[in-house]
Amino acid sequence: MKNQKGSSIITTPLVIAIGMMIISTLLVSAIQIIMPYIWYEKLSSVCMKYVFVLEEYGYLTKKEGNMLLEDLEKQGFQKKQIHLDYTAKKVAYGEEIFLKVDYEYSLKLPGFSRQVVPMKVEKYSICKR
Repeated sequence: MKNQKGSSIITTPLVIAIGMMIISTLLVSAIQIIMPYIWYEKLSSVCMKYVFVLEEYGYLTKKEGNMLLEDLEKQGFQKKQIHLDYTAKKVAYGEEIFLKVDYEYSLKLPGFSRQVVPMKVEKYSICKR
């Protein structure tokens, strides 16, 4: 058999294209797997703001609870997938207060079906007023 010089001109770009597609798919998958951790940190940081309000006043009003939902929505969370639970009645100094936020993150991986990743942020503290 003779060595065909023209075949490398065809196969090299083909191998490079297939390799780039595989690398791109792996990169997109890695980013999608990391995203729930990033969203959890965003959720936790917004909740901390309202824990300070809880500590200061001893409870959250309905208006402040709605403001928390709006802040989460501004951060990119979907309102209908958020469930809130918090101290709604004023407590005395030194008593326990809490803020619980449940969120269902929809994880989309290429080639797989959607999976729901439950995120739960629970913050407990004491009333400082």
